[in-house]
Amino acid sequence: MAKDKPKISLLLSGGGARAAYQVGVLKAIAEWYPRVHHSPFTIYCGTSAGAINVTSIACYASCFRLGVKKLEWIWSRLHSRRVFSASAYGMTSYLANQWFARLQADHHARPPFGLLNSRPLRQLLNQVNNYKRLEKQILAGNLHGISITASSYKSGQSVSFFQGQQELTEWDRAKSKGRRSLITTEHLLASAAIPLVFPATRIGQAYYGDGSIHQLAPLRPSLKMGADKILIIDLINQKLSQRDPTKAPGLAALGGHLMDTIFSDTLTADLEHLSRTNSLLQALPESEQKMLGMKIVDHIHLFPSQSFEPLAQENYCHMPPMTRALMRLAGISPKDDAAITSYILFEPAYINALIELGYQDTQEQETILRNFLK
Repeated sequence: MAKDKPKISLLLSGGGARAAYQVGVLKAIAEWYPRVHHSPFTIYCGTSAGAINVTSIACYASCFRLGVKKLEWIWSRLHSRRVFSASAYGMTSYLANQWFARLQADHHARPPFGLLNSRPLRQLLNQVNNYKRLEKQILAGNLHGISITASSYKSGQSVSFFQGQQELTEWDRAKSKGRRSLITTEHLLASAAIPLVFPATRIGQAYYGDGSIHQLAPLRPSLKMGADKILIIDLINQKLSQRDPTKAPGLAALGGHLMDTIFSDTLTADLEHLSRTNSLLQALPESEQKMLGMKIVDHIHLFPSQSFEPLAQENYCHMPPMTRALMRLAGISPKDDAAITSYILFEPAYINALIELGYQDTQEQETILRNFLK
């Protein structure tokens, strides 16, 4: 990694099955480079499903196209049964065990609650990720740092677990801290544990859940690791049609609204703060910027051009019957609102549609992105 080249950070936000869109974006970018070219990114930051994506391609920082191709291969062949127990027996036995565990005396350790059993996802991540490659990429200079953000249920803080070059230091800020760690499957499961949907994961002496919770500054890990540029691939849901304002929102509408807020609103606020800071720094001489220990950080914010909901409604029939039954019992109807469905619809038809959407959106911005990644 040349020292005079800018450090470009890839930041992937969370969104469950929606993260397939990020794969399409990366697929388009990878085609602009030779087959054995190193990654244009030296810093990787991910939250929730985005954490799973950045870890997969960071393992192949020395061969960007190979890493993206492997990631696409995994996502395009994904099924719900590879993410959570989707069979009738698997779901009923898991929920029964959850219920019986809470009938036991308080001195018995109770498992963390989740409607869906994420054990298949654990097995999948252990199969496809070679975490030892991360340290090899760091030692070779191809990888400056990788950060996985999770939320601590013990402290109520956002914790970014990072692995990278020796000069990277830990940080403590309001409601946020960074801790050096060797990235493992436990960190990815914790970051992707959507509250109530997937159970929390224990790391050390505390349980952690989805990294988007309490994450007031999603850009902070990239900035703390010295990024000069940040490419953000967001999974915000475009509301193309307005809901009838006279109709009271149901459980699906409320749940979808809350999840969209968790995954997107803090990033929007942090981007506004970064833009204001850049504007102020541009008015200062470069010498004063160095005295302040600050620098201008350029960024591009990519997000889907279309709403996820029509695609989720179209492919809802592919969801496992037991999952649909569970949603019905919870009062969630995809006919009323498909926002929640768009997070857990891990089926090939839906995923491939999102990959294609991400690919086409990126091709339309090829010139801007090529100049940014130089």
